[in-house]
Amino acid sequence: MVMAMIFWGSSWPSSKIMVEYTSAEVVTFWRFFFAFLASIPLILILKIPLRFNFQIFKLLFLAALLNSVYSILFFVGLDYGSAGKGGVIVTTLTPIFAYMLAYIFYRANSQKIIKTNEILGLGFGIIAGICLLDLQNFKELCLNGFFILCAIDWAVLTLVCQRIKIHPLAINFYMTFLSILLWSPLFLWNGGMMNVFSFDARFWLMMFIVSTLSTAIGTSIYYIGISYIGATKAASFTLLVPAIALITSYWLLGEIPALSTLLGGSFAIFATYLINFYKPSHFRFKREF
Repeated sequence: MVMAMIFWGSSWPSSKIMVEYTSAEVVTFWRFFFAFLASIPLILILKIPLRFNFQIFKLLFLAALLNSVYSILFFVGLDYGSAGKGGVIVTTLTPIFAYMLAYIFYRANSQKIIKTNEILGLGFGIIAGICLLDLQNFKELCLNGFFILCAIDWAVLTLVCQRIKIHPLAINFYMTFLSILLWSPLFLWNGGMMNVFSFDARFWLMMFIVSTLSTAIGTSIYYIGISYIGATKAASFTLLVPAIALITSYWLLGEIPALSTLLGGSFAIFATYLINFYKPSHFRFKREF
């Protein structure tokens, strides 16, 4: 599980290095393409069932659309912003946004009221957002806006995926494949799509980290870990990701995190702990395979 978190955290500086070579949309397509190829042997080895019906297909298509939007926001944000800060913003604020959206969408069907620890968690989440957005610097605020949109998009994607009643690795497999189809029209108007094959070994090492280690293997380890240690314990490992994103961004890019990033990330991690781990979460999403 720790290795999976290292793969996820290191994908942030690795992705920023890739957008130094070419445009965000080109990197987005090839990331999906190689992640899909890497997932095929995992699906076969683990014997993941791939059956689905039309209702599930509609949710999968929506998930792929959200995933595609997330990816372009992700790479555009990294093209102009900091990898370490982006990693902290997205990975710490996503569960907070997911909780807020779940409360808004599902409270009508719930007889329970919001708990004290959840209220405190949301309060710390707001403080974290103020620290991470850097409101005093308009340029940084605009750049960080891409990462905020990423976090919101991924939170919505999380809620959509929780409604898809097939194996999580099958969801990832189909979502990646459909994302490739959504981005394939790029070949019609972007003449530089094949230029990636002329890039040096540094680019391809970063592509391997992002597509294979992070997207395919890291995700597989995470969901296998859920079957052994449970969803709550497995999810707690994701709190390592922002720290790993900062460390690897310093190592690969020389980025030194600002004090506001460290404070905001710490508040957001504490908020996530209060909402999801301090007590059983108010909203439980049960997945059936």
